Amino acid sequence: MPKQREDPVHTSAGIILVNAAGQVLLELRANDPAIMFPGYWGITGGGGLPGETPEATAIREVEEETGWRVPSMTFFRVYHFPATPPGPRYEVHIFHAAALNGEPRPGEGAALRFFAPAELSGLDLAYNHAEVLADFVASPHYQTYSKAAETLTDVAPPDASSTADPEAVEHLKRALSEGHHWFTALLEAIALWRPADEQVGDRYYRYLIGDEAFDWLLLAERLLECIDGSVPVEEREALIFFGQAPLPVDEGCFRELLGEAKHQAHLNYLYGVTVEEALQLAVEEEVLKERRTRVWGGRESLDEAVFQRIYGRRREELLPEFRSQRRLPDSDSISYQDLKDFTYWLFKYRLHQCDPARVASDTRKALAQLSRLELAARPERRARRRRMTRPAGEGARIIDAEEGRGA
Repeated sequence: MPKQREDPVHTSAGIILVNAAGQVLLELRANDPAIMFPGYWGITGGGGLPGETPEATAIREVEEETGWRVPSMTFFRVYHFPATPPGPRYEVHIFHAAALNGEPRPGEGAALRFFAPAELSGLDLAYNHAEVLADFVASPHYQTYSKAAETLTDVAPPDASSTADPEAVEHLKRALSEGHHWFTALLEAIALWRPADEQVGDRYYRYLIGDEAFDWLLLAERLLECIDGSVPVEEREALIFFGQAPLPVDEGCFRELLGEAKHQAHLNYLYGVTVEEALQLAVEEEVLKERRTRVWGGRESLDEAVFQRIYGRRREELLPEFRSQRRLPDSDSISYQDLKDFTYWLFKYRLHQCDPARVASDTRKALAQLSRLELAARPERRARRRRMTRPAGEGARIIDAEEGRGA
């Protein structure tokens, strides 16, 4: 009797990371039409390499996507998917582990965020991750985390708005109760906000970088936490993760609502962080394109090549200099907040070290890169708007304030 042919197997693995509050970490996938499920949320993980064990795959992928190297994890379940000839069959190995201290750093995706189990049903989840997360939350594996979270919440969890600027939060809530659109009310509340940073539980918010660059979207995320459930989830995510306003606001109106000082600080952030990150990405793509044309690549790392080309020095030289000026301790890693601060520092370093013509040329290159990213994101944004506005008769799920959730 001939031996039955075995289909090839494609193995992938992921780790469900759970924080002290019982929330699970998810990655927002990039808005790249070349990948599967662009703009969807998913469990951190990915495909295995030849000869790699599922455990090694999970650890490697999570480190690439979050900057965290998980020291230990527990097996949860394997999900099997039959082959569709001529393709392979699939095995997805799922593990779980406690989230590490500090903030995860987005690597391959657009963002990382913790979600409570009650928030998961309102998300667009990639692959079979809705099923995986539902299985996990209902299992005894998750109960070990949720019991620990209950112990913490019994101690004294403050209301999200209890540590916020009271005048700003009160204005936001009053404007909503009077029927004003949430976005204009939000901008008015941002104009009233005073603290430049704050610690809320185990999360640190730094709204003003280098004493002059204002991250208004981070403050928007913080204020929306104070009115949890009052903003449609799709509109909130479109603003926080893609900078897409729910209604048209021209630059003059935006300046007036924010106030002159905060608007100028916002422009500092736009050019000093957002545009600088786009410049780094544009040069990285240039370096990769050049390397693909060579038989052998250069010896220097990709980061080193990018930094040498933009700043004329290596990252390993500039980062300690930044930390010395900011009086930050030396470390093998850098938090997401400090990384933004470092990016703004690099922007100012480039302005002082490069001639004006070079600065102008690099700025044009960065703005062109931002335009390309914006064009790539538009199809997903249009799809989101269709999901938000399609009539119920077409089978769409209508998202309203009852389904909203906070950060």
